[in-house]
Amino acid sequence: MRGFVLPLLLVAALLSGPAVALESVAPRVALHDETTGSLLIAKDEDKPFAPANFAKLVTAAVVFEALKTGEVTETTLYPVSEHAWRTGGAPARVTTMFAAVKSFVPVGDLLRGLVVDYANDAAIALAEGLAGSEAAFTERMNAYAVRVGLRGSRFANPTGFADPEAKTTLADMLRLAGHIRTAYPDRYALYSQPEFLWNKINQTNKTRFIKELAGVDGMVLAFDEAAGFGALLTAGRGDRRVTLAASGYASLADRDKDLKALIDGAFSEYGRFEIYPPGAEIGRVKVFGGKMPDVAVVSAGGAPVNLTLPTGDRSQFRLAVVYDGPVPAPVTRGAVLARLEVRVGDRLYQSVPLEAAVDIERGEIRDRALDGFAEMFAGWWYRTIGSISIEDIVNLGALRGRHQG
Repeated sequence: MRGFVLPLLLVAALLSGPAVALESVAPRVALHDETTGSLLIAKDEDKPFAPANFAKLVTAAVVFEALKTGEVTETTLYPVSEHAWRTGGAPARVTTMFAAVKSFVPVGDLLRGLVVDYANDAAIALAEGLAGSEAAFTERMNAYAVRVGLRGSRFANPTGFADPEAKTTLADMLRLAGHIRTAYPDRYALYSQPEFLWNKINQTNKTRFIKELAGVDGMVLAFDEAAGFGALLTAGRGDRRVTLAASGYASLADRDKDLKALIDGAFSEYGRFEIYPPGAEIGRVKVFGGKMPDVAVVSAGGAPVNLTLPTGDRSQFRLAVVYDGPVPAPVTRGAVLARLEVRVGDRLYQSVPLEAAVDIERGEIRDRALDGFAEMFAGWWYRTIGSISIEDIVNLGALRGRHQG
């Protein structure tokens, strides 16, 4: 990839202050601001680990899809086999909704047992009812995972029971959380249901942070002997929403304390800033063989560019326009040519697609010949990624966006 140093930037005058950075004791953690796309914290988010209860999110998503397409309805009755009862019910001493063996339970109730109570008997009954067996349903889970872009995951069963072949990543869980919320908004509400009554037993939502931490409305807590304690939580406060995925905590106490600090800190120590107003030119991309030597790039549709940034020190944040170049003419207005990369050290913090602001026609034969001659001797333009720090551009006098809260 080639880079182009940003020109004079039309960016918000950001607050100065003491260094503020969220830290986590989790070996694996990722905290994503859904409103802007900023990745506030990331540590080994692509490193695989045993999924445990995270697998139940995929189980639920497969059932959500079946309901959406009409393959089944909430009133469809599925049997609770002896296998489901012995493996996922009371005899197994695992999390269960206490569905009676050989009874028939509506899909809607099994789904509530799965989502609210993490019920393993519900997971198995849904798998057997929808696909005929756990193995067949697991194939469907993995096909679904591939389809929605879970590149680092493989599931071995619908419950998340330990299996050496099963794996997932926090990056995949963040992607899955966003997918479920947008693809099945009506079903997503199940994750915040406070309790579920079945077989005369009132079972409270196992994701207890929906009651204990302001703004949290799902999704799941997990534990595996090898992977430790983990969680995937989504939370909204005001006009911002974050998703937190973490795994590898050594104890419940460590997990609970850290999750609270991260969620609270995401809202109290970070704010949304408009760094480019609507329609602002963000950079210029070199054009090969065109009537003009370069073309201005703007954000998609000329929308403002917002970042979620610390309200304190931002000295490690750098921005650059990055692209493969030069771009051959003709260039069509609206074509995605580059991206604005925001980095903290070596870590990609946010990436914003950039598109051509105008059309660029092909040049005359003489123009193309001159460009070809120059490329023959110089090769690609802009061999390195140019960048500029947010702190450096504060003094340019062109930063005029506003802190959005």
